[in-house]
Amino acid sequence: MKDRYILTEFARVINSDRYQYTESDIFLMENMQDKEAVFDVFFRKTEDGGFAVVSGIQEVIHLIEILNNTSEEEKRKYFSAILEEEHLVDFLSKIKFTGNLYAMRDGEIVYPNEPIITIKAPLIEAKILETPILNIINMNMAIATKASMVTRAAEPVKVLSFGSRRAHGFDSAVEGNKAAVIGGCYGHSNLMTEYKYGIPAHGTMSHSYIQAFGVGAEAEKIAFTTFINNRRDREKNSLILLIDTYDTINIGIENAIKSFKECGIDNSYKGIYGIRLDSGDLAYQSKKCRKRLDEEGFTKAVITLTNSLDEKLIRSLKEQGACVDMYGVGDAIAVSKSYPCFGGVYKIVELDEKPLIKISGDVIKISNPGFKEVYRIYDSEGVAYADLITLVNSDKDKEKLLNYKELSIRDEKYEFKSSLLKENNYTYKKLTRLYIEQGEIKQELYEELFDILNSQKYYLESLEKLSIERKRLENPHNYKVDLSSDLIKLKYDLIKEAKNI
Repeated sequence: MKDRYILTEFARVINSDRYQYTESDIFLMENMQDKEAVFDVFFRKTEDGGFAVVSGIQEVIHLIEILNNTSEEEKRKYFSAILEEEHLVDFLSKIKFTGNLYAMRDGEIVYPNEPIITIKAPLIEAKILETPILNIINMNMAIATKASMVTRAAEPVKVLSFGSRRAHGFDSAVEGNKAAVIGGCYGHSNLMTEYKYGIPAHGTMSHSYIQAFGVGAEAEKIAFTTFINNRRDREKNSLILLIDTYDTINIGIENAIKSFKECGIDNSYKGIYGIRLDSGDLAYQSKKCRKRLDEEGFTKAVITLTNSLDEKLIRSLKEQGACVDMYGVGDAIAVSKSYPCFGGVYKIVELDEKPLIKISGDVIKISNPGFKEVYRIYDSEGVAYADLITLVNSDKDKEKLLNYKELSIRDEKYEFKSSLLKENNYTYKKLTRLYIEQGEIKQELYEELFDILNSQKYYLESLEKLSIERKRLENPHNYKVDLSSDLIKLKYDLIKEAKNI
């Protein structure tokens, strides 16, 4: 039993719900395993009613890489320990992913009901990936999307992700900080994120560091000067002093000023130097500290604000005229505190080229059937105007789009809400990309995902192409996400068929 605490990477593949294997057993017994299934990963709503940011595609591809590279012997070791059906264990021990994976890239801006990932593969291959994929995508996109909200509120001030200790476990801390960077954070504090993704970690000091030198003003000053003298010549470390351990205004800021002077740190210092405030009235204290620093000639000293910040508190600090050069945000980003469950789903939309639909009394839960892809349409000024979800095969609107013909798009729920795109008066970009084809990873596209700062750059460039009204955090202006005419017809024909209308 003790050995089961030591898991190999393959455990990620079986980080699943039992029903997927129960169903797979039935599919196998009914000889359905070779039916070609299409599953979509999408979400239904966001916290602010706007967009989300894609993150986690690299980890999903790696998941399939693990599945394909794990030996039959190792697969059998795991499956035989948790499944009693010998025929299913035999089948799964030999299983590899032989299908296609389509996805939007990390850093893409995405809206509700758009396929973020589409798996097209033999039924059992697709089925057993449901929970592992959602486990990756829901965590990654919750954090990347929250980071987007926080960094938009803070703009133009930069944000650091400081939430590792509040994250929900190892992967959440490591991948979460990566997702936060993709979502716009300037940096993070996690060493393993730096090791795995090559994004440098940032850090200042803790209260316990200062307390280790004793209690009171003199002990704090010794802690500051010792820190400066030991770190001033280190390439990766900035000289940011935490000044609220005892008394921010009467002790902390004065000790910081004395320590900078005593150690010869001034505006000529090549690195970053300054202070951090982590408690109390941040707006008031930051203004008082800025005044004292400037009076003493430390005009380049930076002020970092932390203490349970989120987009609302940051916006309030901005309104109060807080003096700040950097925000450090912890649990609000690390666990997407105000909206912790992202709500991504994995739904079958086609089987052996026959479109499938899920119908619900809750309209938001009615799925869009068929094998689909997503296009983003830009107006003549290059601003993102609408997204169009089309069928991959035989779609009249897609053909018009690809040839820049006149195209009418409309909201499926409101016939009178339509827009006419004039011929040759718009541009488009296909958001859906093929990352795995017949089980083979497209290495160039896969390796591109390891460049996290490039994914962040892509996100920021995409953000610039949205109108201001669609970027606001409260009641963002509605962005058009429309279904092609053929897709709408397919959807409603299937609803009528299901209800025998």
